Amino acid sequence: MEQEAVGYERDIRPLFREEDVSSMSMAFDLASYNDVRANADRILAKLSDGSMPCDGPWPEEWVELFRSWVDAGCPA
Repeated sequence: MEQEAVGYERDIRPLFREEDVSSMSMAFDLASYNDVRANADRILAKLSDGSMPCDGPWPEEWVELFRSWVDAGCPA
């Protein structure tokens, strides 16, 4: 059985809490597919080094999910 591709609305957007969206609003809009796609490499770097979100790093499987989404070309 083939695994369904990672998508923004279904898989990525729910990872960002409202407080994440609010705290990062000065840099980009985490609730916006276009903003997240445009800044995906920066976001991935911050997630990977644990500096985002500001209250503690994501679990490694979330970081890997985001990385797989970026590697797939950031599908909607």
